Amino acid sequence: MSLPPSRASIDDATTKGELSSFDDSTFHRPSSQFTRSIALKKISPSLSPQYEDQQSHSHSKQCHHRHSGDENDTPHRSRHVSLLHKFITNWLVMDPNLLDNTDKPHVKNYQKVENSKYVFFLGGRLHTIKSRNPISIITLALIIAPGVLFIIFEASWQWHHVSAAVTMMFIYLWLVNISLFLKLATGDSGRLPKNLHMPKKITRRQPSADEVAEVDGKVQWEVEDPPSEYFNTLTLPYNNEKHHGIQVKYCTTCHVWRPSRTSHCGICDICVLNHDHHCIFLNNCIGQRNYKYFLWFLLVTVINCLYLIVVSVIQLCFYRIGDTDIHDMRHSIRKHPVALLIVVYSVLAFVYPFLLLLFHAFLTSQNITTREYLNYVYKQKKGNFVNVYRRELLKNWYVNWWGKSSGVGLTFPLDVYRDGDVRYQTIEPLKTFE
Repeated sequence: MSLPPSRASIDDATTKGELSSFDDSTFHRPSSQFTRSIALKKISPSLSPQYEDQQSHSHSKQCHHRHSGDENDTPHRSRHVSLLHKFITNWLVMDPNLLDNTDKPHVKNYQKVENSKYVFFLGGRLHTIKSRNPISIITLALIIAPGVLFIIFEASWQWHHVSAAVTMMFIYLWLVNISLFLKLATGDSGRLPKNLHMPKKITRRQPSADEVAEVDGKVQWEVEDPPSEYFNTLTLPYNNEKHHGIQVKYCTTCHVWRPSRTSHCGICDICVLNHDHHCIFLNNCIGQRNYKYFLWFLLVTVINCLYLIVVSVIQLCFYRIGDTDIHDMRHSIRKHPVALLIVVYSVLAFVYPFLLLLFHAFLTSQNITTREYLNYVYKQKKGNFVNVYRRELLKNWYVNWWGKSSGVGLTFPLDVYRDGDVRYQTIEPLKTFE
């Protein structure tokens, strides 16, 4: 049975530089903490499996570059790209699929991802999923709009008639809300690297006639005759009768053994640790590394809406308690129309985040993810699902809202790419038994 190596064995092999010596017979029972072992910042090229016809392919590729370089040497030398163009397309905003980095030295890992679904910003530090529907941009605009209206039309009145602290507090909460959104929309949700646990031999995939145009000269690989356990769900051993076992499963798309509570996101095309859900409003997954910030984002959004409702109502009704030339509500609305607009806007914007906040308050009280609740609790009529991660109520809330660590990134996009790193190559998903 082929399972990932234990943490002790892989750490020892990494220290000695002998990680390539692992095969199917040396795999031991997986540990619940074996995800830490894949956080190897310096991956040796020996991690790559043995490719069939790899030497012949590399030789033909060198010959191709030698001939094509002689023919196209003059046009490439004469081509001049401005520094501003490089800054915008290679650092500020970059699509790896559009970058020609064949002969460039010191290429970063994020620049070598084949068939990438991401667009990177600020030299690979931030990213987002490519999407035809700019829902996340619309969401950001909806967060910014009420703050701009308040600052332009209402902040001065609040400053002079109520208190300067009212305006300063709102601006602070508003900026925190925007910052949390940007972190959630462009940050790491807990992605796992691909192609870590594979048989030592893979073969070159021959594309069909219809796929030749889509391949675009890139070599594609596939695994032949994978072990049968790659298609099964395994339960890790346990000794305490009061507890239930934890299940792990092999991802046939990412070619990696998924730790517990890890799921594959079809939109992001990646496995995410503690995967909760994929949020279309953020255009990103919610997982181990950003779930805590997602909870606080919902809370701050609800607080902002309530804050705007209260201060705008006070402004509209101030004629009842303050010294002003306004005598009735109709006159107050004509005097402060934007305040009424902010009230209506905030009431409408309050409903969905508040309901979502209540739902996640319930989930965190049980220490269960959205995916687990929908798949095993909501859909199951028998109610035989056992949540092995459940604790006391206050402990569950503390762990999810404050106490749980976000962990470390496991993909290392800013490291220099090393030739032969299989994590960034395209390998076809495993085929099920026929």
